[in-house]
Amino acid sequence: MKKILGVVLAAIIIVMPGWAKAADADLPVPIQEYKNIRYYSMGVSTEERRTLPQLYPLKLIFATDQGHMLCDADVTVSAGGKTVFRGRSENGPWLIIDLPPGGYDIEAVLDGKTRTAKGVVITAGKKRTINLRWKTTEVRMGLKDNPEK
Repeated sequence: MKKILGVVLAAIIIVMPGWAKAADADLPVPIQEYKNIRYYSMGVSTEERRTLPQLYPLKLIFATDQGHMLCDADVTVSAGGKTVFRGRSENGPWLIIDLPPGGYDIEAVLDGKTRTAKGVVITAGKKRTINLRWKTTEVRMGLKDNPEK
């Protein structure tokens, strides 16, 4: 019985990465990758929250001090002084990143203004949310791609 259980568990472990990629393929936003770290950005509407679970351990939220959500933040994540991730929150104010367990420093730049979160610890099996906020007077509000609207 123990032998059978061992074989079944080994088979599950081998197949699991494929399951994760198949689940990624079903998402309505593109899964992107930087140095083998998968990530996606999304909005905060009820529909998006219902159809887009937080698949990865780190969620970054970008907003103003008055609670207005922001997108298009350029993000760099470092570990031990080396860049391990670069990405952008182009589809909304949430950036969900599949970082392995460890300690990280996060830097987000929006309209030339930088916010940081130092010593962020990612623990296996747990989700972590980091809020990065800018003063409303520091950032442009509204549609960035088409200012006439």
